[in-house]
Amino acid sequence: MKPILVPTDFSKCANNAMKYALEIAERTGQSITLLYVVYPNEGVDNNMYDAFFIDNYIQERLNSMKVWAKKFTRSQRFKDIEIKVDCQIGFPVSTIAQTASNLGASLIVMGTTGASGLRGVLLGSVAGGVISGSRVPVFVVPQKAVFRNNARFAFATDFKLPVSRTSLQTMREMLNLQHAGLDIIHVLGENDPKPDKKQEEDLSEKLGTIPHNFHYLHDKNIPQAIHNFLESTDCNGLVAVSHEHSLLHKLFGKSISRSLAQHTKVPLLVLHDA
Repeated sequence: MKPILVPTDFSKCANNAMKYALEIAERTGQSITLLYVVYPNEGVDNNMYDAFFIDNYIQERLNSMKVWAKKFTRSQRFKDIEIKVDCQIGFPVSTIAQTASNLGASLIVMGTTGASGLRGVLLGSVAGGVISGSRVPVFVVPQKAVFRNNARFAFATDFKLPVSRTSLQTMREMLNLQHAGLDIIHVLGENDPKPDKKQEEDLSEKLGTIPHNFHYLHDKNIPQAIHNFLESTDCNGLVAVSHEHSLLHKLFGKSISRSLAQHTKVPLLVLHDA
């Protein structure tokens, strides 16, 4: 069974991401691997004498992760979940992406903000980089998001990108975990053609037995339209597909990315195209 990778900096946002990861692991029988990324200059003063103690510093981080994990597994539900810890020297985005690839992780679950500088990984700003730099699905969890057993997810799509079979299966599993339905939303601009029923039929066929409805929004501002939809409905999550020129690329544009990734009130599941 493929593990779930959870990057941590011990922040409140990382705490909530861990709670979500445990809910997923408990329902799927997966293990969890915690990852702490040590910046190249963290724990040393950049001189040869201090550099000899980096191994001790890494061991301290590993011990801290074990203690941190224990407070989540006191619950009877989570006590049997296998949790491993890993600490690596490097830069967050590339290290998280490479670790997920090396582990063959099924999912990366991470918070949207966190401590910065020498105190840990800036999860908020790193999330966008991990999304674009990894082929593993990423589940971004806001600090105040609450896992619900019965929920709905919104799927933002432009109908142009074929979703990979692996991504569709990941989405299906996530929806099944929370007994969730799916609201498919497509934002139309002023000059966009009317909804294409053939596109609906093709996507419905791929979704199979996943309960879903189609919604068409008219707005020049795509991210704002999606925010408005989420706020006006009972959706407990947002799904999007990552591609350089996709809808997600627009969502994670310069100023919008920080707003959406760091300030959204619902978890964001990022899949990859085929």
